[in-house]
Amino acid sequence: MRRILLLLILVIVIKTQVRCQAFATKIDYQKTQQTAAGLQMAYESGTVEDAVKEYMAKKGYKSTSSKGFILFRATTLDEKDTEGSDLYFTIDHKSRKEKDITLITIVPTKKNEDILARTQTDDPRIEKAKTFLDNMAPFIDAYQVQLQLNSQTEVVKKAEKKLNGLLSDENDLNKKIRRLQDDSAQNKKDQIKVSADLQTEVNADDATKTKDHKKLSKLLDNEGDLAKKLRNTRADLDQNKRDQATQRQELDKQKQSFDAIKARQK
Repeated sequence: MRRILLLLILVIVIKTQVRCQAFATKIDYQKTQQTAAGLQMAYESGTVEDAVKEYMAKKGYKSTSSKGFILFRATTLDEKDTEGSDLYFTIDHKSRKEKDITLITIVPTKKNEDILARTQTDDPRIEKAKTFLDNMAPFIDAYQVQLQLNSQTEVVKKAEKKLNGLLSDENDLNKKIRRLQDDSAQNKKDQIKVSADLQTEVNADDATKTKDHKKLSKLLDNEGDLAKKLRNTRADLDQNKRDQATQRQELDKQKQSFDAIKARQK
């Protein structure tokens, strides 16, 4: 189990290394190349988009759609951005082969400025946008971790529920075994009684003897049925205990996965 935990942590470290600092880049827009700030994250694009929108919402900004962009109007890139900025986001997987890596880009403009009219050499605004993305990245990480934690919590609950079900089944099987044992013991007592009656019915009429013979025969048949049910129930109990052992291992594995995810929370 320790090996599993170490492997999970290694995977987390590798995925974390995919994200580097924000960088300057360019995107195509209406037959022009627009300078932008970019950041890549090792998460699915839908999750990243949700995280970005929640991050911006916490800052008081709502998104709109505009010409293929996710647009946040009248924002501030930092405390010195007194004139305000409109932020045009694109959020998509990096490539067809790297769908688990998402590229976020921001084209920052002055408030209410058309993208095509912006100054392409607005390096200070690009630098601020890069810092903006770097500041956003930990929130996206935390958002993803919380999603994973929520999902893993459900996995652990299901594993616990399955184990509890097996424990409940074990209890029922033990009760069934005790009932079958009691029925078998009673059956043997009944056989002894009927056999004794037959011994004392030497002079009884044929109808009475036939009736007791049939009763004894039925008791013998029932004894065989009870023995078979008892064997099957004990086999079911043995399988149940094996299933419990397997499920406990599964539960331990899922709890370790939960702990590995939990360790990522800051």
